[in-house]
Amino acid sequence: MRYHALMRTLMVGVLLSACQGDSQANQAEQQAVPARPMILGAASNFSQGWNEATLQAALALPVRRYRDSIRWTDVERTIGTYAFDKPSARYPALLEASGARLTLTLNWGNPNYDGGKTPHSAEALAAFGRFAAEAVRRYPAIDAVEIGNEINGANFVSGAVKEGGLAQRHRYHLAMVRAARTAIKAERPEVRVLGGAVHSLPAGFLWKLLAAPGADVIDGLAVHPYTTPVDQLPAQFAVLRKDRRAARLPIYVTEFGSQNPQTAADDLVRGYAVLAALGVKEMDWYPLNERGDGMVPLLRRDQSLTTAGQAFRFVQEQLASRPAAPRDIDDFTLVRTFGANVWVVWGAPRTLKIGAEMTAYDATGSRLDPAGLKILPDKVVILIARAPLIGGRNVHFGCQNIIADSFYQFDYTARGGGVPDGSGLERFAEVAGRELLFEVMPGQQRGGVPWTPYLGHVRFPQLRLQAETMLPAFANAKGAIVHRYIAPEPQRIRLEAEFTVAQRNGGNIRVTVSQSGRVLRDFASSAEVRLDDTVTVAGGEALTIAVSSDTSSKNATKYHIRLSEPDKCSH
Repeated sequence: MRYHALMRTLMVGVLLSACQGDSQANQAEQQAVPARPMILGAASNFSQGWNEATLQAALALPVRRYRDSIRWTDVERTIGTYAFDKPSARYPALLEASGARLTLTLNWGNPNYDGGKTPHSAEALAAFGRFAAEAVRRYPAIDAVEIGNEINGANFVSGAVKEGGLAQRHRYHLAMVRAARTAIKAERPEVRVLGGAVHSLPAGFLWKLLAAPGADVIDGLAVHPYTTPVDQLPAQFAVLRKDRRAARLPIYVTEFGSQNPQTAADDLVRGYAVLAALGVKEMDWYPLNERGDGMVPLLRRDQSLTTAGQAFRFVQEQLASRPAAPRDIDDFTLVRTFGANVWVVWGAPRTLKIGAEMTAYDATGSRLDPAGLKILPDKVVILIARAPLIGGRNVHFGCQNIIADSFYQFDYTARGGGVPDGSGLERFAEVAGRELLFEVMPGQQRGGVPWTPYLGHVRFPQLRLQAETMLPAFANAKGAIVHRYIAPEPQRIRLEAEFTVAQRNGGNIRVTVSQSGRVLRDFASSAEVRLDDTVTVAGGEALTIAVSSDTSSKNATKYHIRLSEPDKCSH
């Protein structure tokens, strides 16, 4: 079965298998090249509100790495004088005493310089560097410094830096990094100075940053990939790393979190497993404790653990000391290994049977009944055994009848998807009756576009296709976004699809299903379209799903298309 081309490039040694059940599962024994164990930390807010009980609960969890800040304005209240006398500026000493380490975020200004706005003048930048050096000199627990916070947005910059817009942001940011690095390295050369500090995964923005003069001052890239579904991280990281400079720099995910209390524990484990296998150096869960912003913390206000906190503890105990590697069974069954004896498994629904010599756990570390194990998209099964895990011998995957899935098989290949051999869905635009291949847009290469990689075209600036959303915007041209499946042999196919318009009353979308050019279904809606049809196709026949819009507005449509063979697993 086809596996994403860019993921193949990224995941050297990844296992590819056509496993649909036990008969082929033995192909799943090729071991991927392992990465170093990834550090798991937490984003705390001791600099914003000191709480001794929170620190003790965090150390007991245990959290061994923190990502936090020290407010410059609290320390240099008088020009040239540094007073780390407030609890919110003294906490790194307590971390040092406990053996923990800190990534220090330095972003805000100081009223003594540039009116307290984001520092940009020569005087303010020099002072910013002196403050950074003083902080790392005083606190050995600080072994990394992250300059800026989500610099590609508008929420955490001010003054001239904000007013200069996105086009000038690279220059301002590098000036801050350079000022801090020069002073820090003179004091402690081993401290890593992280730049980028971006929200999402805007490869276009980061490519421009790294191509700018003086970008070699960045020791590593800090990213906050909130807007990327966990299962799309490998493909989007591959786009980012197409730039040789980005490929060379280590990546630190200094914020990663979930807004869903029902899935937060699984989001943490899946995120850790995927990022660790990608070779990311560090993942910091946001937040450590409740902040009232809707993000699921590790600790409640009474310091008890949330389910995310339980998952954090289980990862620290069972995964964080082991190198991770990708070992997917197929496009729809996702596996990350942590050594030979630990697997983290999730994906499209199917059954799972295991041998008696192993134990299955959920994301929080609770044991699962081995008699009723199921693989699900947002729920992990963690397998731990005394002996190596071997597909078809002590791990048995149930029948899988999916033949194409728009989410799991989304990638950034030249055709924007599958090839016409029955291994997935082709993706392309159709304009005035002619096929138009998508182009890979890296993300935030300019204003007004997604902050992650997407498929689009230079002729139609608003056109976009991502793994979960599409915008069939063709200006004044008549066009559609098309998914096409070409059957390699006669098949009976079940087509399940959902299309949901983001904003009601923002115009209609039209969904047209065709078989070899003959229209089977044609719907128009300003809200939602759901399909669940069974179609019989001959070998070589094409089944297409075209989505168009009667407006060129930015009213995106959420979608998911899945094709399966309903008769395959019926016996």
